[in-house]
Amino acid sequence: MSETDLHRKLMIALLHALEEFFREQPAVYVSGNIFTYYLDEANEVQSVSPDIFVVFGVAKKDRRVYKLEEEGVAPQVVIELTSASTRVEDLVAKHYIYARMGVQEYFLFDPHSDALHTTLRGFRLEGGEYTPMHGTSLVSKVLGLELCVEDRLLRLYDPKTGERLRNPEETEIELRLEKAARRIAEDNAEDELWARQAAEAKAAEELAARQAAETKAAQELATRQAAEAKAAMAEAEIIRLREELAKLKGMNS
Repeated sequence: MSETDLHRKLMIALLHALEEFFREQPAVYVSGNIFTYYLDEANEVQSVSPDIFVVFGVAKKDRRVYKLEEEGVAPQVVIELTSASTRVEDLVAKHYIYARMGVQEYFLFDPHSDALHTTLRGFRLEGGEYTPMHGTSLVSKVLGLELCVEDRLLRLYDPKTGERLRNPEETEIELRLEKAARRIAEDNAEDELWARQAAEAKAAEELAARQAAETKAAQELATRQAAEAKAAMAEAEIIRLREELAKLKGMNS
């Protein structure tokens, strides 16, 4: 089936959000729109191509196709973006296929609101059969996420933090903001470094000037003290000479 622009954008946004959310978990594989091979009741190989699916317990790596017999684990969560042309297949054929495969949670989202009586529907596997979830927003116990419809878009929220998982555009904006903030921080750090270096240079100059003034003052003090000592010695010599002169006069009289 061909995809509409909205269908493709939604797929890309959901894949991006889920891949980012599980980025640090090596045993979680997120993919979509690739052939998934399984064995039917007659033990014959069949294929289905979920729009979005998540598998826990397999390696995170690129794959051309997903083969249940080789991987040993079926997708635990599938999200289909349905429309009027795929409604019967999504609600009947895939509903049965995914239940038989063991997909624990199956979500259907109708972005055009022309296929389902509610835009978002969810099913949880219980006893080999799907039971419907209820509510305008649906909680995936497997993913640990809440699915909400906002402006014809299916958005994912982390209930633990209350934060909405970002789509590619939001991630790009966030990265630009972080880059700008980092650049501002670097510029501020550079300005602070320059200011600190200038202050240190000024302080060094002031210290050098103070030390020079202190050296000059010490030299002036030493010179003054030397002069005072010399003057004291001269005065003492004069006093001595006067005393000798007085003695001589006394002896001659």
